Amino acid sequence: MKKLGLLRLFICLPLIALIIPNVTESLINPNYKVPIIHVITGAALVVAIGICTIIIYYLQKQQLKVQYQRNKN
Repeated sequence: MKKLGLLRLFICLPLIALIIPNVTESLINPNYKVPIIHVITGAALVVAIGICTIIIYYLQKQQLKVQYQRNKN
């Protein structure tokens, strides 16, 4: 689970690196069109972050069930 958290963190860094220049350029130049590869890459990174988040949530839920069962007995 710790590895998934680190993966999620390091996936955020390239996403931020894509978003900041595009937003800045859009503010400076109203005619700026965001390259489609940036949109696709950003969407893929958001999906990867979502998958990691769902897996972490599921694993934590399973861990809580195990702890509850141990305390119950």
